[in-house]
Amino acid sequence: MVKAVFFDLFETLITERENGRTIEFGTPDSVSPGPSLGISEELFEREWVARRPGRLNGYFEDYFMVLKDICHTLNIDVDDATLHSLNEKRVSTKLLLYRQIEPNILKLLEELKRRGIKIGLISNCSSEEIHGLFDSALVSFIDELVLSCQVKCSKPHKEIYMLACDKLKVEPSETIFIGDGGANELVGATNAGIKAYRATWFMNRGTKADEFQQIADPMHVLELI
Repeated sequence: MVKAVFFDLFETLITERENGRTIEFGTPDSVSPGPSLGISEELFEREWVARRPGRLNGYFEDYFMVLKDICHTLNIDVDDATLHSLNEKRVSTKLLLYRQIEPNILKLLEELKRRGIKIGLISNCSSEEIHGLFDSALVSFIDELVLSCQVKCSKPHKEIYMLACDKLKVEPSETIFIGDGGANELVGATNAGIKAYRATWFMNRGTKADEFQQIADPMHVLELI
C-alpha cells in the first residue's frame, strides 16, 4: 500500500521552460552572465558546471558567493555591486517559476491530501532557486521538504531518499517517487528501494522508452496509489 508520494521539483511540479527555452540566468532571451564578468559564455559555463556539487550541497551560501568564487579562481576583478545585481536578477527570475503552478498539479496534490497520502519533496537545488517555494501554492500540500542545499546531500545518492523516508516515517517500499529523471534521480530512487516513475507532462527532455513507466498527466499519478 502506498503511504507517501515523493516528488521532484523542477520539471515535475514546476517548469523552467518557456517557449521551448530554458529560463536560466535571467529571462529566456537573456545571455550568460559571463560577459558581465569579462569572460566568455563558454568559460563561465565550464566554471558553473564545475561548481555544481557545491551549489547543490550548500557549500556556496548563494549565487553571489558562486560568482565571487569564479572571479577569485580566474583572478577577475569584478565589483560586488555587479555581482549583487546578477544575484538579484537570478533570484527574481526563479521567483517567477512559482507564480504559475499548473492547475492539474495543485489538483493532484489536493486529492492526495484528501486521501490521506503523505507528500514529500526531494529536490536538488541551490538556495536562490527556492526563495519562491515557501510562499507558493505548493507548500501547503507538502508534508516534508528535503532540499539538497539544506540537507547537504543530493540525488541520486541513496542518503537523500532515506532521509526523506525517515522524515515521513515510512519505509521505501511504502512510497513512490515521481520525477522527470534529471540527475539520474529515478535510478537513485530505485536503488533506495522506492518505485520510481517518469513525469513527462512538461516534456522538456527526450522521453525515450526505458524501464521507468512514463506518466503524461499529473492526475494519472492517482492510478498508482
